[in-house]
Amino acid sequence: MTDPQNPSPWQNPGNAQDMSQWQQFPVAPEPTSPYQVSHMGQASFSMAPLSPVLPQEMPPQRPSTITAAMWIWIAGAVLSVAVIPLLMFANVDAMIAGETGSDRQAAELGVQATAIMAGFGMLVAASPYVAFAIVLRNGHNWARIVLTLLGMLGIVTMISITIVGLQAPVWQVGVAMSIVVIGLTVAAVVLQFLPASNKYVR
Repeated sequence: MTDPQNPSPWQNPGNAQDMSQWQQFPVAPEPTSPYQVSHMGQASFSMAPLSPVLPQEMPPQRPSTITAAMWIWIAGAVLSVAVIPLLMFANVDAMIAGETGSDRQAAELGVQATAIMAGFGMLVAASPYVAFAIVLRNGHNWARIVLTLLGMLGIVTMISITIVGLQAPVWQVGVAMSIVVIGLTVAAVVLQFLPASNKYVR
């Protein structure tokens, strides 16, 4: 039983040493490694400061000549798809001049279907121009070389279409479109080999 004069054992001075043991908490040790766990249970990392990036180490800014060349390649490819269909649709009457009645209607549908198929074929042929133009935007020299070769092939094709189109009764729209495509192709090739483009392309 407890002493009536000292009802609480916690008030006994003799227990002060025992109380001090309960009031003391262990102190977290000093960190000795880059990875440590704090006393709050949270992981902390010590990282060395990153070295600054020098201006010469930054990627070169894309010049406007490359951007313009890319969009001109795409525009020329899109317009080239319509050259043959325009020539055929404009000369449907001349192509079916000898047909009458139901035969004329069937011939007209045949010409229109052929024009659509020709347009689809030109679309397939123009897709590499668009794809490599997008690659050129990132500064790859091999894309520039491929586009130059494709451009030469495209110019030869457009010249052939122009010569054939001039023999048609209605040639103005189709021939004008082919000439525009030739001009865009030449402009794109020149732009991608200007000095500003040469500094960017790698």
